[in-house]
Amino acid sequence: MIPAPFRRCLELAWEAYCAGSFPVGALVVDPDGQVVAEGRNRVGEADAPPGHLRRTALAHGEMDALAQLPMGDYADHVLYTSLEPCLLCRSAATMSHVGAVYHLAADTLCDGLDGIRSLNGHASRRYPAMHGPYPSPESDVAAILPMAVLMAFNPTGDSANHYRSFAPRHAAAAERMIADDAWPDRAWSLDQAMTHIAGFVSS
Repeated sequence: MIPAPFRRCLELAWEAYCAGSFPVGALVVDPDGQVVAEGRNRVGEADAPPGHLRRTALAHGEMDALAQLPMGDYADHVLYTSLEPCLLCRSAATMSHVGAVYHLAADTLCDGLDGIRSLNGHASRRYPAMHGPYPSPESDVAAILPMAVLMAFNPTGDSANHYRSFAPRHAAAAERMIADDAWPDRAWSLDQAMTHIAGFVSS
C-alpha cells in the first residue's frame, strides 16, 4: 500500500491522461499532512479551473501545484509527485522554497539534476531534500505510462533512446503496450488502468 499522497498523485496523473495531457500529478502538504495545493499536467488542454496552468509547455503537474502557493517560505512543506521532477519542476521547487520532494517513480531523464544545488549558495540553501522512488507496483505504472506517451510521440528521439538504454525494463513494457495498441481505456478507473499497465511489466 503506497502512502495516501502518492495515491492522490496517481489519481491526478490518470485524470491528466484521460484529458489528453501528460500523465503526471502532484500535490503539496503542510506540516500537519493537510493538502494545501494539487496540480496535474494540462499541457494538452485549453481549459483549466481558475488558478491552474493550462495549454503551455510550463503546465507540468508540479508547476501547477507550486504555482498555487503564495509567496513565502515552505521549508516545512512537502511536494509529492507521481514522477521524478524534471529540470523545470525541480527548479520551481527550489524557487518556491519547498523543503522536501517525494517522487513515486524515477525518471532517468532526471539523472544529474541534483547538481542544481552545487550551482551557488542560493541554490544550495533552497534546494529541497529529494526522496524517491518508492518501490512498488504503483511506481512501475507511474513510470511506464508517461514513458509510453513520450515514446509513441517520437519513437526514435533522444528521450526514447535514453529510456531504452537506461530504463530498459520500463521501456520494454512501454513499447509492448504501444506495439499492441493496448493503451488503457480512458473510461476505466485508475485501478483498472494500473492492473492493465502492470501486465506489460516483465518480472
